[in-house]
Amino acid sequence: MNTLILALGNPLRGDDGIGAAVLEALPNLPPDVTLLDGGTPGLDLVLRLQRHDRVIILDAADMGESPGVWRCLTPESVRGLDPQLRGNLHAAGLAEALTLGEALGILPPEILILGIQPAAIDWSPGLSPAVARVIPEVCEAVLRLLRPTG
Repeated sequence: MNTLILALGNPLRGDDGIGAAVLEALPNLPPDVTLLDGGTPGLDLVLRLQRHDRVIILDAADMGESPGVWRCLTPESVRGLDPQLRGNLHAAGLAEALTLGEALGILPPEILILGIQPAAIDWSPGLSPAVARVIPEVCEAVLRLLRPTG
């Protein structure tokens, strides 16, 4: 199975860099797994998802939880989350890109989003201690998702 692990976010904006931090901490992975730091894309995100059987997205997500809490989300569940994921009048977010991909019929069969609750998304580089502490746990979750089932 061809899998893309896609980190979203900006490491210069505090906990928004959690996706890239997890991506960097992942150990050597099988050759059918592609790692990509996607930064802060708009609707063009949907083009990066094409031609993959499965996509695992790593991103900060305001879920109203304590900093560092993470959840495995589906594209459907992202629609009710924070404006960073939903976008605004000036920029499309993850939810809009997934909706566009669905409308165009180009989404991969399986998309999972590992959303990590940030403590702060501001203009300072580096993760908060609460978010940095969950990097090993989120890496283990990614590895579990990559294991064959059955």
